[in-house]
Amino acid sequence: MAADYHVHIERGPYTIDWLKNFIDTALNKGLKEIGISEHGYRFNEGYDAFGSKGFRGKWVKEYSGQKIDEYVSLINKAKSMGLPVKLGIEADFIPGKEKELEEFLKPYPWDYVIGSIHWIGDWGIDLDDHLDVWESCDVDSVYLEYFNMIEVMARTGLFDIIGHIDLVKIFGYRPSPAVFEKIEKNLEEIAKTGICLEVSTAGWRKPVGEIYPSKEIMTMISKYNIPLVVNSDAHTPEDVGRDFDRAYEYVKSYGIDTLYYFDRKNRTPYKI
Repeated sequence: MAADYHVHIERGPYTIDWLKNFIDTALNKGLKEIGISEHGYRFNEGYDAFGSKGFRGKWVKEYSGQKIDEYVSLINKAKSMGLPVKLGIEADFIPGKEKELEEFLKPYPWDYVIGSIHWIGDWGIDLDDHLDVWESCDVDSVYLEYFNMIEVMARTGLFDIIGHIDLVKIFGYRPSPAVFEKIEKNLEEIAKTGICLEVSTAGWRKPVGEIYPSKEIMTMISKYNIPLVVNSDAHTPEDVGRDFDRAYEYVKSYGIDTLYYFDRKNRTPYKI
């Protein structure tokens, strides 16, 4: 029995019938439960936490339009019906927006909050439209800035899980080997916060064609005993729990056999 806590239902309506498509896939794959973790920027109420005066703000406005109360009400209704679902959210960490993010998250009974970094300033590092920035930047510097942001994010205490920790590799741009020595210092500090990290099978479905995190990062995770969950980052029902068997073998190859369930911000271990 296991769980998948990184699932997005935003491509369909906020209805029990649509939600059940994701739950049914999970149960058919032997999962105990799933957690829905809609992107915070999708909600009108999240603009102050995720927007900007530049491109990022324009992008967020384009992709928002949903009401967070409708989302939370749907998941709470599903829970009341006995459906095996948890209430989560994936929130972008924007340095300097900690207060706005806290105010956005505070009113709701989250089972967990996934913290992710998709933006460095107004640069969307995983956007196809921004590939030209990758072509002209210093990759080592980007990695160092990105992982410093990950460490700061972990230190805020606003998040329970770090999502796809090395998303920065999505298009296959790699740093020089020496950069990982500095990244290890970030991981050592992250371990002190007690936050959980996500092993995400979504990496296999991205241009990089590699699970998140890489072997280099997994070695650090094992060294510092950082707790893990395995997630899919599914945006369609068929991707729920996708490639979990491969992910479990990957995790176990580093001597790790424990993952975690989440409930009202508390986590409980289970064996794989």
